[in-house]
Amino acid sequence: MLEFLKDTLDKSVAAVSVKSESIVESSRARTAMTTAQKNIDAAINALGVQFYNSWLSGAVDMPALEAECEKIKELHVEVTNLKARLEQIKQEESQILGVQQKKAEGAAFCTGCGKKLEPGVRFCDSCGTAVKG
Repeated sequence: MLEFLKDTLDKSVAAVSVKSESIVESSRARTAMTTAQKNIDAAINALGVQFYNSWLSGAVDMPALEAECEKIKELHVEVTNLKARLEQIKQEESQILGVQQKKAEGAAFCTGCGKKLEPGVRFCDSCGTAVKG
């Protein structure tokens, strides 16, 4: 009985550790994505001002405008890569926690908080996470 409790506690601690690491890494990626999106917005506004001012002066500098467009394009690629990283983090977490559930010898643990789940439940009664069946 004591061994079972220790095993359950170990699994819960491991699940919390995985979840915590995922949250931190996801937060970093979301922050970087928000920053990149703000940079895109600022660059687009600056590009518009630059184009308008050069148009007013009668000397539109297309190479300079194209260089600014390339910088904006690179920022869009960065956002796309960060979105892909967020999805990868989510999949890695699911794989790790899913493996832990299978190793629990028939016992299931919540992927949200690591709590042991009763058979047949659809939601964790501790954190409300939907149980994948």
